[in-house]
Amino acid sequence: MHARKLYRSVRTAATHATAGSSQRWSCRFARVPRLELRHTAESTFHSSTAHSWRQGAFRAAGPTIKAQMQVRQRHNHPSPAVGAQPQTPGRGKICWRCQLESARTALLCDNERCRAIQPVGKGVTYFDLFSDDGQLSFDVDTVGLRRRFLKLQQTVHPDSFSQKEDMERKLAEAQSSWINHAYATLKDPLRRARYLLKLQGREIDEKDQITDPELLMEIMESREEIEMAKTESQVADIRRRNELKVAGVVDGLSQAFARGDLVRARDLTHHLQYLRRISQTVHSWEPSSA
Repeated sequence: MHARKLYRSVRTAATHATAGSSQRWSCRFARVPRLELRHTAESTFHSSTAHSWRQGAFRAAGPTIKAQMQVRQRHNHPSPAVGAQPQTPGRGKICWRCQLESARTALLCDNERCRAIQPVGKGVTYFDLFSDDGQLSFDVDTVGLRRRFLKLQQTVHPDSFSQKEDMERKLAEAQSSWINHAYATLKDPLRRARYLLKLQGREIDEKDQITDPELLMEIMESREEIEMAKTESQVADIRRRNELKVAGVVDGLSQAFARGDLVRARDLTHHLQYLRRISQTVHSWEPSSA
C-alpha cells in the first residue's frame, strides 16, 4: 500500500513537471521521505516514471506536432519519379498529375514517366505555339502554319484520349479547341491583325464607326457599284478590283507592324475590315429578277 501511494506521488510529480509547474513538483516531493524516494522510487518505479514523463511531454506538445503535420500535408507534393528533374517554379507550369514543371507551351507533361496532357499555359499566345521563337509578327508562312497545326492536333486530338480519365478527356477537348481557334486566327490576315493589336493594347471593335472620309467615300462607291451591277461580268470586275485593294492593305499592314506603327496598323485594319464586307456582299450577289 505504501509503495502504491509512493508511485502515485512520483507519477503526479512527473506529469506536473511536464506541464511546466515546478512549484507543484516541489510540493509533491516534499511529502515523500527523501531516503525512500531515492531507494524505492528510483529502483522500483523508474521505468514507469519515465514512461509517464514521455506521455505527458507528448500530450503537452501534441497540438504543436499536429499543426506542423497539417502544414506539411498542405504543402507537400507527391514524390517525383526517380531520375526526374527538380522543379524550378516560376518558369513554366506545374503538371496536375506528377507535380513536376513543364514548359508553359507544353501540350504534354515533359516528364517522360507521366506525359499527361496539360491545360493551356497562362499567358501563352498563338504565336508561342505556332512559331519557333514566339515573336509577334504579321507575316506568317501559311504552309508552315498548316503543317504545325496538323502536328499539334495529332498530339491533342480528343479521339486519342477517349479511353483516358475524365480530366484528360476534358483537357484534350480544351486544347484542341484552342489550337483550332489559334490556327483560324493566324491564317486570316484580318483576324491576325486584330489579334496583334489586341495583344498590344489596341483592340478594335467591329462596331467602330468610319472616321476617314476617303475610306467612307470608297465604301459607298463600291456598294453603289454592286447595287447597279446587272451581269456577272460586272460583279466579277468589282471582285477583282476589291481583291487588289485587299492585297494593297495587307501589304501596308505588314510594313506598319514591322515598323511598330500601331496607329497606322489600326487604321489599315479598319480599312481591311470594310473591304472584307464588300467581298462578302459581292460573293452573295444574285442577278435582279426585274
